[in-house]
Amino acid sequence: MGYGNKTVKNVAIGVTGVIASGKSTLCRYLHENHDFHWIHTDEIAHELYDAGRPGYQKIKEFFGTQFVNERHVLRGRLRRLVAKSPQKMWILSKLMHPLIAHEVNKKIVQINRDEKGKTRRPVCIEAIFFETSDLETFIDHLIKVNSTEEVIVKRLRGRDVPLEYLKQLLKFQRRHMPEKGTIVMNTGSLNDFFAKAWNMIQPWVTPEDVVK
Repeated sequence: MGYGNKTVKNVAIGVTGVIASGKSTLCRYLHENHDFHWIHTDEIAHELYDAGRPGYQKIKEFFGTQFVNERHVLRGRLRRLVAKSPQKMWILSKLMHPLIAHEVNKKIVQINRDEKGKTRRPVCIEAIFFETSDLETFIDHLIKVNSTEEVIVKRLRGRDVPLEYLKQLLKFQRRHMPEKGTIVMNTGSLNDFFAKAWNMIQPWVTPEDVVK
């Protein structure tokens, strides 16, 4: 059943998981193959980091002017700071979550308005954290994409991500994963991953809501 009192009638599915687990891969599959709306909270956060936006102001006030320039938040510098301190990572999450939830709600309300009187397409909301006080209130179901640390490190090989930072980030994210939700493992082929995920998701959406 539902996770909260949503302001939208479209079926909304949360997709969560640690870094490089396959959240975006699953949401892209749902968007391209089953016509889901896709709300990407990481992209929303990046937009909130632009100068003049509330996320930029929060970072400047709480972490200092050395973490921003005249155009945006210096995400790499901020990332290196929070990697050294779980407390600072927690503070960053608490600062940004309400802002992100506000933007997600605006997008959902707009989707609902645009599709009034029409066939309602399902919505997938991609995020690392679904807290009971914000993002969790928008969803009907939650998928938790999981993978092993070995597979995740392999996927991130070649990116500019220090191994020690990655391990700390994985530890922090796994510790804050919600207890609720349906787990789907992503350790094999993409076809296998998509098949397992769709078998879980399909019963949650009506035939009228989704492209077969």
